[in-house]
Amino acid sequence: MLCSRCHKRPAVVFLSSSEDAGKTQGLCLTCARELGIKPVNDLIDKMGLTDEQMEAMEDELNDLVNPDGGNTENNGDEDGFVPGGAALLPTAFLKNFYGGSESQPAQEHASEDSSSSEKKKRGRADRAKTKRRHLNAYCTNLTAKAKSGEMDHVIGRDKEISRVIQILSRRTKNNPCLIGEPGVGKTAVAEGLALRIADGNVPAHLQQKEIFLLDLTSLVAGTQFRGQFESRIKGLIDEIRQEGNIILFIDEIHNLVGTGDAEGSMNAANILKPALSRGEIQVIGATTFTEYRKYIEKDAALER
Repeated sequence: MLCSRCHKRPAVVFLSSSEDAGKTQGLCLTCARELGIKPVNDLIDKMGLTDEQMEAMEDELNDLVNPDGGNTENNGDEDGFVPGGAALLPTAFLKNFYGGSESQPAQEHASEDSSSSEKKKRGRADRAKTKRRHLNAYCTNLTAKAKSGEMDHVIGRDKEISRVIQILSRRTKNNPCLIGEPGVGKTAVAEGLALRIADGNVPAHLQQKEIFLLDLTSLVAGTQFRGQFESRIKGLIDEIRQEGNIILFIDEIHNLVGTGDAEGSMNAANILKPALSRGEIQVIGATTFTEYRKYIEKDAALER
């Protein structure tokens, strides 16, 4: 049963009217919270759920209800009946339940019918956005910025950019690491590569690639509970693996060693190593000589 308010997400909160106990209204968590239903808000506050966690829960639930990724719009008849599901209540009942007008204008029904195609388009856009939920939340798409003209041209780094392209073109050991003192222009090399990809001035196998700059601060922020950080970085790796054309740029890559460390948990470097060794993801790192020797050189698997 879909939410009777947004008609997109599965209903998990069910309410009955005191006037007619036979009528039940189903709402998703997001709509229930927006409508200010006190028991739901109290439960969310006690659990300490963030907007991101709420969205992730509803995405997983939506995947369970619609494993084929099909259209979740209300394709039923006028009664709102969905085959194999339950009846969706009309908007009039929703207004009555919260003290609104008892009569619903006929124009609203007409507008709902006329906007069904727009809902379908929004649904497809939402599903496409969901595919890159972690990438959009914790990374910046440098290639998209280069294509939109938001990035300045890089001067004097042609040799370094060409060397990075050469390493990325290898079959194995194709994860370059830019090492240099702070301020010498390590990030500029990644931006220069993004500009070349945007201009099509790269080998054919790199022309469809996208470079994402990882923001470690936002990745770690709010992960006070055990398992949250591992869930985020695993979700990020899974999205990169599924997309197949993502190159992840990690500035200050030495911060990965120890990031997310807690009792009984793994740090970011240990989670990344298996995917890197199997060649499932490509990474460009940037760090200084001192930090490289201190953190990365000691770890043979990460250095490789």
